[in-house]
Amino acid sequence: MFRLSVLLTTICSGILLSCGSSKKTVQPASSGDIIITSTEVHSTGTGANRAYDSIQVKYAVYLHTTPEQVQNLRLYRFIDKWLYTPYKWGGDDKQGIDCSAFMKRLLSEVYQIQIPRTSIQQFFDGWIERYKSDRYLSEGDLVFFQTIGENAVSHVGLYLGNHMFVNASSSKGVCIASLEDPYWKPKFVAAGRIKRQLATN
Repeated sequence: MFRLSVLLTTICSGILLSCGSSKKTVQPASSGDIIITSTEVHSTGTGANRAYDSIQVKYAVYLHTTPEQVQNLRLYRFIDKWLYTPYKWGGDDKQGIDCSAFMKRLLSEVYQIQIPRTSIQQFFDGWIERYKSDRYLSEGDLVFFQTIGENAVSHVGLYLGNHMFVNASSSKGVCIASLEDPYWKPKFVAAGRIKRQLATN
């Protein structure tokens, strides 16, 4: 009887383990692109059987987080439309765009907020509240960098979360990078948060 009980327990455990909900598997390819290998993904905890948008799955990999944390689909669809667009100083379209033009387009199309054209204007204009510590960063804050000589600010990106930001880089075009990257970390100057009255207009 004891042996039969152990056998039944083992069989039932095997059945339960083999019946997990299906998940979309996402892996970075060697090229840095994202490969999505199935057609649906489900939550395994609260809200099981919830299907995630492919954008959530794709950008969860970039942000080193879970799909449910990628909530602002309007933002990520905009980024996805521009991802890998080449950098062009003074550019403002899919043929080539620079960092400040990309931020201007992003804030206009995603948040309906109009900002100045250049990164230095964006930094010093009165439409943002500037702060130094990266501890207070939240999605939608601008991040400013000093990448050229004595210029106070010469580059700008938009913070996404988990130390990651999107920008139009002179070396990679529109891409997602980390504030912890050895290139970006020492060049970080400050962040800027859009003032509440502008965000609600």
